[in-house]
Amino acid sequence: MRSTSFAFALGVALLGAVAGASAQAPEIAARQDLMKANGAALRVLVPMVRGEAPWNAAAAGQAAATVQSDAAKGKGLFPAGSTAANSAALPAIWERKAEFDAIFDRQRDAAANLVRLAAAGDEAGFKAAFPALGQTCGACHTPFRRPAN
Repeated sequence: MRSTSFAFALGVALLGAVAGASAQAPEIAARQDLMKANGAALRVLVPMVRGEAPWNAAAAGQAAATVQSDAAKGKGLFPAGSTAANSAALPAIWERKAEFDAIFDRQRDAAANLVRLAAAGDEAGFKAAFPALGQTCGACHTPFRRPAN
């Protein structure tokens, strides 16, 4: 009888853990997908900004629009306690949530400025404004993301 109760309690605990993990998994997967999309956008932008690829206003605007859209979504993908072993999110995100969220706002605004400059065909302005976007990446990754191994 005692082992049956223990097994039942263990089963309930495991189901709760699985349910909790699956409830968190969509946000973690979504933010990982979002960061991959941002990385792909930056792989378009950085070579153009550095002069390693020809300037293409349409491609630059599209890539900047991806970052702008993702920044607008980003804050919603970090609900309290959404951590897992496969997540690089550090507890500092939830300890300093307002600071973390403000970075997404600055990223959205910097990317929106780049979208505007690309639409205007202002290559020099785009390149001059690009560091503001890059600074938001560093401002977030350094204090709020576990370094890659």
